[in-house]
Amino acid sequence: MATGFKTNGYFVEFGASDGIKFSNTYLLEKEYGWQGILAEPGKIWHTDLANNRDAAVDHSCVWSSSHDTLSFTEADVATLSTISKFSDHDHHAKTRKESTTYEVKTLSLNDLLEKHNAPRQIDYLSIDTEGSEFEILNSFNFDKYEISIITCEHNFTRNREQIFNLLSRHGYRRKFTTLSKFDDWYFKDSVFQAVEEHGTS
Repeated sequence: MATGFKTNGYFVEFGASDGIKFSNTYLLEKEYGWQGILAEPGKIWHTDLANNRDAAVDHSCVWSSSHDTLSFTEADVATLSTISKFSDHDHHAKTRKESTTYEVKTLSLNDLLEKHNAPRQIDYLSIDTEGSEFEILNSFNFDKYEISIITCEHNFTRNREQIFNLLSRHGYRRKFTTLSKFDDWYFKDSVFQAVEEHGTS
C-alpha cells in the first residue's frame, strides 16, 4: 500500500461520489482509522455519501477560487459529472450529452482546508473532478500545507502534462504510471524515497 499501512492519517478527497465504489479513501477510513474531508457537489450522491462515510462532507464544488457560482453538469453516468465548462474536454464528452445542469457554489482547496480545520500535514489528497484538476492545484498554497501523496485524474488530456510540471516544481515525483489507467500518483520527495526503499508497488 502506497501509504505504508499508516494508521490515523488525514485525507482529502473530491469528487467523492457515494464514498465507496470509486473512493480512494474508504479503506483508509474504515480499516486504518483515518479522518478527513470528502467534497462532492453532485446532488445525486449527497444522501449516499452522508450514509456511507464518517468523514466531514462538504457539498461545495472545489475550484480555483471561492464564492463563485458555476454551472455543473450532472451526467447520466453520474461519476462523469463535472463543471460544465469541462464537459466536452475529454473522451467522455458524448456520454455527458444526456445530463442535467444546475448551479453550484465554489470553494478553493485552500478555503476547504481552512473551513474544516485541516492539519498542516495532510497524508493523502485524491482529486477526481473530470477536468478541473489543474486549475484547482494551480491555485493551491503548497507553502502553507504539506501533502505527502496526491492522486490526480488526468484522462489523457493536456492537463496531465500541466499537472506534472506544476507538481514537479513543488517537489513531487510521479510513480505507478501504469497502476491506474486514468490517474497519476505523486509523492513528495521524502515519501518517494521511502516508497522506493520499501519496494511498495
